[in-house]
Amino acid sequence: MVQPVLSVLIVDDDPGARLLLETHFRSIPAMEVIGSLPGADEAYRFLLERMPDLLLLDVEMPGKSGFDLLADLRKVDLHPAVIFQTAFDHYAIRAIKNSAFDYLLKPVDQEALLEALARFRSSGRLQRLDEKIDALCHHLDRHRKIRFNTRQGFILVDPTEIAYCLADWNYTELHLADGARIVVTLNIGKIEETLDPTHFIRISRSVIINRNFLKSVDKKKRQCLLGLPGKEMAFSFPAGQGKRLGELGHPDH
Repeated sequence: MVQPVLSVLIVDDDPGARLLLETHFRSIPAMEVIGSLPGADEAYRFLLERMPDLLLLDVEMPGKSGFDLLADLRKVDLHPAVIFQTAFDHYAIRAIKNSAFDYLLKPVDQEALLEALARFRSSGRLQRLDEKIDALCHHLDRHRKIRFNTRQGFILVDPTEIAYCLADWNYTELHLADGARIVVTLNIGKIEETLDPTHFIRISRSVIINRNFLKSVDKKKRQCLLGLPGKEMAFSFPAGQGKRLGELGHPDH
């Protein structure tokens, strides 16, 4: 039985990675590369006009990531079949696995590609791709790492690991649950805008806390206590914040 020809779009900011995949596909029967693009914005415009059978998508790219592209496509009700490519981003791999997508480690070798294509031909198009994309976006929304610029460069931080933030003039100290302290080049107002308000609350001009570490609130002393591994941290808050902090500790919030 002759296999139907599958169209493929490759999206990767690395020209060498794109060339390697194009070379692999040229030697694989019943596969046609209909596009090879360097970024998410170009891919978005392409996909609005023409939907391939399969999208080979890099995870980390300058500007928008592969995950961002899928989120944008979901908004216009486009749900392509996807095989991700990634290098060493263990967080990305965890998100992809939890969402039942296939992935390839870079540099992609032909044997791994053939195995992924075999899985796709046998079952990939039968799965509910819209549900898989929803699951991926949900997982990323819950656990997406945030990039913070530092004086040395930048760092990626899982917001669930941030216990509290302290203002330091035009900088901010991020204090993580494991005891690490990171100085980032954003003032605390910008940090507040970056963090999810359902999990973080600015209790004073200089302190933001993660509600998940909140242990107790003393409204009379105007003090809250955070429970961290091996220690506790006490912070004062101004009048008027006590009610809000008390609500954060309520199981319905």
